[in-house]
Amino acid sequence: MSRRAAPSRSRRTAAACAVAAAAIATPVVLHGAAAGDPAPARAGDAAAQDAAPTAAGVLFDDFDYTAHDDPRLRQNGWSVRGYAGGPGLPDAGWSAQNVTFPAGEGGTVLNLAASTDGTQAGTLQAEVYTQERKFKEGTYAARVRFSDEPRTGPDGDEVVQTFFAINDLTGPMAPDYSEYDFEYLPNGGWGQRDHAMFATSWETYQPDPWLSDNESTVGAASHAGWRDLVFTIDDERIVYHIDGELFAEHGAYYLPERPMSINVNQWFIDLAPLDGFRVYDQQVDWVYYAGEEILSPEQVQGRVAALRSEGVSFRDTVG
Repeated sequence: MSRRAAPSRSRRTAAACAVAAAAIATPVVLHGAAAGDPAPARAGDAAAQDAAPTAAGVLFDDFDYTAHDDPRLRQNGWSVRGYAGGPGLPDAGWSAQNVTFPAGEGGTVLNLAASTDGTQAGTLQAEVYTQERKFKEGTYAARVRFSDEPRTGPDGDEVVQTFFAINDLTGPMAPDYSEYDFEYLPNGGWGQRDHAMFATSWETYQPDPWLSDNESTVGAASHAGWRDLVFTIDDERIVYHIDGELFAEHGAYYLPERPMSINVNQWFIDLAPLDGFRVYDQQVDWVYYAGEEILSPEQVQGRVAALRSEGVSFRDTVG
């Protein structure tokens, strides 16, 4: 799909609707076979991994930038989206101006604003992603602030707030497609009536007629506020953690065949029949990736704390 030229999120609507009645406060598996009792991520020796980052490379960004057009963003390998296309509403746009860097936890944070006047033509969304697809097995992590209510205006739109890795669909049902998502829906959608967090691992899909092959876990509860998100990919499984707690585990069938980009975005599934302009915010404090290492959430926190104590705001050693 080359940066999701066709929608990659709204495509799971039909499958999610089929399980709407099953939405509960604890995670449940959707779309795929039952997972059974998930095994914990294998972190190896904690002290050794905390002290010696992977030889396969590390990406860390503290988002110490001034604006969407700060030249250091592109120099550090990021793109700010400004072109049309999915996911989201067909006539909605993507605006680089909706990406800002306000003061936040210990410095600046990345803010992604999704805004609408209630019409598709008056809707703008936001996305930031790595220019290169060079991330595969290893540990992906981000500290993300989700919002249940808009910063301004009436509440009720079906909005999606995300952290994910993805590559391009080279053809319908191409077996080398990969995508791994954290997606928070503060106002429901995809068959959920209210707050819902999705963790989804994709094997492949075809856009028309729609056919998908994935496994998704949903937790029907609010995740508003700062959350530590970690997913790991080894040669056997994909494991998702939220705030240090196991959230989902998906099997080897969904492992990636090709490298991916790292992405964050906020966009609309659908608009509520409301009057007035509204703006939803999603924020990102930092992003961390360790190639070919399976780190526990605690180890990720140790790595990030060590980088910050050294005064490192950006590092990329991923080849």
